Formats: sequence, C-alpha cells, structure tokens
Amino acid sequence: MAKRLIVLAGPDEGRVFPLKDEAFLLGRSRATESHLIDPLVSRVHCQVLREGDRFLLVDFDSPGGTFVNGKRVERHSLHGGDLIRIGNTRLQFEDADEAEAGGTPVPTTDPDPSVTQEISGEKIAHFKVESLLARGKTAVLFHARDTKRNIPVVLKVLRKEFSETEAQVKRFVDMMKQVMPLRHTNLLKIYAAGKAKHHCWIAEEFVPCESLAAIISRIEVAGMLDWRQVLRICIYLTRGLDYAHQKGIFHLNVTPQNILIGRDTRVTKLTDLMLAAALQGDPTRPISAAGLPSEELAYMPPERTHGPGHPVDARTDIYCLGATMYALFTGHPPFQGNSVAEVVKKIRDEEPMSLKSHMLGVPETLEAINIQMLAKDPADRFQTAHSLLKALENYAKSHNLPL
Repeated sequence: MAKRLIVLAGPDEGRVFPLKDEAFLLGRSRATESHLIDPLVSRVHCQVLREGDRFLLVDFDSPGGTFVNGKRVERHSLHGGDLIRIGNTRLQFEDADEAEAGGTPVPTTDPDPSVTQEISGEKIAHFKVESLLARGKTAVLFHARDTKRNIPVVLKVLRKEFSETEAQVKRFVDMMKQVMPLRHTNLLKIYAAGKAKHHCWIAEEFVPCESLAAIISRIEVAGMLDWRQVLRICIYLTRGLDYAHQKGIFHLNVTPQNILIGRDTRVTKLTDLMLAAALQGDPTRPISAAGLPSEELAYMPPERTHGPGHPVDARTDIYCLGATMYALFTGHPPFQGNSVAEVVKKIRDEEPMSLKSHMLGVPETLEAINIQMLAKDPADRFQTAHSLLKALENYAKSHNLPL
C-alpha cells in the first residue's frame, strides 16, 4: 500500500514524501531524504521506518521533540490521518489508497510553484532576489537586496491566486499605500510594494529575529516564560497597535506567526499590517485539502469566525493579542481542535481554561487583563489599544519593571 507524508504547514508546506521499505529520515541535514528548511527542526530529527505491515515514527532524541496528534512521542505506530509536528513543521501521515477510494484528497505539489520558478534570481523594481527564505500559505519569502541603498530586505511574493483580478490588485495596492508611510519601533517597516509578472510583492525590513510562534512551540519543552517577559512583549506589541489604530489602521491577524522577537525583547516587531484586509482571507479556510484548521484560526475572535466582510475594529486586534498573550503563558492558544468546526465552536461558546491552571505564578492582575482581552462580546473588551496599553504599563510600573 502506498504511504506518504504531506507537509501541511511550515516553510516546506506543499511537499510530499512517498514512504517505501527503506527508512526515511526527517531533518535539515542534506544527508536526510527530506532536507527540510525549518530552522527549528534538528539536522536529523526523526525517522519513519517500515516494520512488517506498519510504519513506525522514531524520534532521535531531538531537543524540540516529535509530536503525534499533540502528544510527544519517542516511538509511535502511525495510522492514516495522524498529525505530526516537528519544529514549526506540521505533517500528515496518509494512506494514498484510502484517499483514492474516496477518502480526503491531499495535495501532491507546491500549490503555486510559479512563485519560485518566476521570481528566483530575478530583479523586482530595485530589489535583487536572492535565496529562498520560507514558504507560507499566502506567500513565498526570499532574501533580497535593495540595490539603491545596498541593504538586505525580505521580499514577500504573494501566491498567484491573490492577484488574479484587477480588483484584487487594486485592493492590495490601496492597502499597502496606507501602511508604507508608518514608522514605529514595534512595526516592521514596509519599503515598497507592487506587482511583477503574475504576483503582488512587498519589500520589508530585514531584522535578525525569530517568529513568536517558534518561541511558543518551545515552551512545552523548555518551560514557561517568566511573566515579566510576557508582559514586556505584550506592551511592545500594544504600542505598535496603538500607533496603527490612531492612524485608522487595523491589523486583523495579530498571531504569533506575524510577530518577530529579537535577542533583546525590545526588538519586538508586528508584521503583515493590513495584509489580511488586503487579501480578504477567510480565517476559517483550512490550510490544506486535508481540512485542518489554520494556525491563525485559533487566535481569531468570535466576530471573525463568520468569515470576511463581518464588521471588525480595534477590539478585534485586542482579542487576537489576548489569545497570543495566553499562548505565551501556556504554550498554546486558548482554544484548539482537530477541525474548523470544533475550533470555531469553542471560540464562540467556551471559556478558556484559567492561566493559573497552567502556570501558578501568573499574577492575578495580568490574568484579569487577559480575560478582558478575550471577552466574547467586543463591548466587554478593552475598547482601545490605548486603554489596554495604560493598564499594562501601569502594572509594569507598579513592579518597577524596566521597559
């Protein structure tokens, strides 16, 4: 029977690895069959090997661990549909014969290979495209160089589906025109944007940071963050949001994937400002044909689970930041599930578990602030980023916390 691993999320999203009788190594090393580019995956992270009629997943004592269906494993007998996570990479173990017999269809190639084929090595405006940095659900990221100022930048090239019509391109350009003039310490700079060939693109500030999603993914292994560190990060992000909101601009997708953190926590950058609005993405859209909920969905407020077009405002960003704050304390978002319907139902109807049930040292005042940020009804949340910022900064000052 044909078996395979499908990369559902992460820098290698869209890749498919057929499994045969030989052991299959997963890792970053070129010596492995997968050669993943996820920096949080070990050089040789784990392997899949055949044992009789079954396939086993075996961890190689990787620092970040190997997880199947949310549980860390050392050795696991795989079954069709099992979800595997290593680093920031999510894979699914599939039985292709079952899929052909009427099961869930799965992708077999990069959903838009034209991005790397058309853009690699090219020059877009005055930006020289260099090496591939990462692949995402909506875009492919490249290292690039601004030839006018001779500085490194990140070139984000959107997948073709987001620039197929004149209306899509116009909406993208209009949104980027609003964002490009913004300059704030905690917002990633956008230098330029436009359309080249079949793809819209954005040239962004290059900052040596890692994504907050990577930091959160290590919490369950490395241990909880100190509440002071969480507070600082949330203050810096709220400062960025407050600045944007005062300009009449909302983010609509404040999630760990869109936040960068430097070695010094003061280098905290919120990315992709207004990109969600520019793309008019549906947060309930699965990340693959396998029907899994996107990573972003778990951070969305109830009002956004009704799809694009539903009224949103500053309080939407406040909820998303609250869900991110919750994950910084616990290692996971407030609500999780194995299907879009399950996650949406929890977001709309359930209350998150107390932060203290995960971390006894969370100050009561911070938990109270987080609860208010995560209120189901926008009217019960902080009404502005400025009022939230005051609450966070006042608490930091009461503990003489340097910012």
